[in-house]
Parts: sequence; C-alpha cells; structure tokens
Amino acid sequence: MTASAAFAGLLLATAAGGQSAAPAPIEAYIEAVHAAIMRAWVQPRSAAVDLHCPMDIVQRDGGHVVQASFGSDCNADAATRESLERAVGKASPLPYAGFERVFQRRIHLVFKHSGH
Repeated sequence: MTASAAFAGLLLATAAGGQSAAPAPIEAYIEAVHAAIMRAWVQPRSAAVDLHCPMDIVQRDGGHVVQASFGSDCNADAATRESLERAVGKASPLPYAGFERVFQRRIHLVFKHSGH
C-alpha cells in the first residue's frame, strides 16, 4: 500500500477527498508528513504557477528518507525540483512516532502550487 497526498496551493487534500474534524489515522499521518515537508520547503521564485510534480519517497522504519524521485510528468524547473528534494531531505526523518500502525515505506506525493 502507498500513501498518497496532493499539495494544492500548499494545502493538503487526501484521496478521501477532504478533511474531517477527527482525521482517520492514515489522514493524520499524511497531514503530518505534509506539514513536515512544507515547513522545510523554501519556494524558489521560479516555481511555476501551475506546478504539478509527483514525487515518490522511500523511507525506512523511523521515517528516515532513503530515496526521493520525481515522476516523469513533473513540470517543475530544476530549481523547484532541487528545492522540493532539499525539503524532503531536511524533513527527514519524516513523522513516525505515533504513526507506526499506518506508516508507509513508500509514499507518493503530488506537489501542486497555485502561485500563492
């Protein structure tokens, strides 16, 4: 199983299609991963207004990122890709404690940015 999230306008949307008052454990996990990466992201001026950039992250127990790769349909320029990759690295280890039951070794994220 792969966790998935879309970051639209730097906000989180889950595959379940929204946020509830008490998020399910997997949604809470995805929100925590999202927050960790977004805290570390320094957006370059060149980030496309219509950014759509899939990224696959592989991590080991404890949330330590061992690999991050972009999907072939990522429309980010080199500076934006570099900044996203750096943010994932800075956020490592990704959230783990308290999420052991829903932890995913492979996470598929889609970074979207609307220019705001």
